[in-house]
Amino acid sequence: MIRVRASQIFTHSMEDVVAAKKLLDAGTSFEEAVEKYSTCPSKKNGGDLGWMPEGNLQSIMGQEISEDKLGEVIGPVHSQYGYHILKISEIEVEKIEGPFTPDLAMEEANRIFPEIHSLLFKQFHIGMPVSPYKPEETISSVCNAHNVPVQTALDTLNKEYSEKNISIITCEELKKRIDEGNKPVMLDIRESWERDISKIEGSHIINAENNEHVLGSFDKDREMVLIDWKQDRSPSFQKWLSQRGYTNVKCLEGGIDLWSEKIDTRLNRYDIDEDDGYRYEDILDEADNHEGHDHEGHDHDEG
Repeated sequence: MIRVRASQIFTHSMEDVVAAKKLLDAGTSFEEAVEKYSTCPSKKNGGDLGWMPEGNLQSIMGQEISEDKLGEVIGPVHSQYGYHILKISEIEVEKIEGPFTPDLAMEEANRIFPEIHSLLFKQFHIGMPVSPYKPEETISSVCNAHNVPVQTALDTLNKEYSEKNISIITCEELKKRIDEGNKPVMLDIRESWERDISKIEGSHIINAENNEHVLGSFDKDREMVLIDWKQDRSPSFQKWLSQRGYTNVKCLEGGIDLWSEKIDTRLNRYDIDEDDGYRYEDILDEADNHEGHDHEGHDHDEG
């Protein structure tokens, strides 16, 4: 996976974007051209848009991002928003953490993740879905033999592994822990309207605005349980917390919907029709943008 840092000159005027490009071609610095022609709020930072996933920039550029684009001035490009001239200032290849490394023996990799045969065959046409690997073969040697970039294969394997190996706690186990007075920290990551319908008493609201304040209240090794609707959003948030050093985070199996069915049948159940235009406001999409903004006085205890 790649993330990109880019700067842009943006304008709604075709004449201005052409003039800006001529200025750049004549040797004027990108920052000077930004100052003269850009109407984007990023103008105050020399056009710097900050870090973004490669897909965000690809949607504007209409082409794939690669490391040979570093420092290149691209455009003018016409998008639905207006006219852009882009300059890629930094490119960072993000490594996905997991158990798979270049020197790991394929036999051990198969023991850790039995689906590895079919995954490598499906994604990279390596081997056959059920063919055994030789004792001396490693992930690196297998990739090299098939001209597959090792890091690309590692990222694919580690991503698939992390998505399939989600730490969960059953509704019954959580109920038992609560009854015994040994309850973990319960973090409710749903929308506010969902919590208005039903909630588990003693859970804490956590969202993009208050996540730093809430998480700062607990040690990073404290056991936490994530509550969502149907265990649909918690795996992504669990991964987000893990990347920030929280080591004991579990997802509530089946979310509050299954809790309402199995444990507390008095709670209201609800449904979400995404065809009506509703989209989840995922905490982690915005959380990084709110780091450092602590909303004091926010009541995050739903107990």
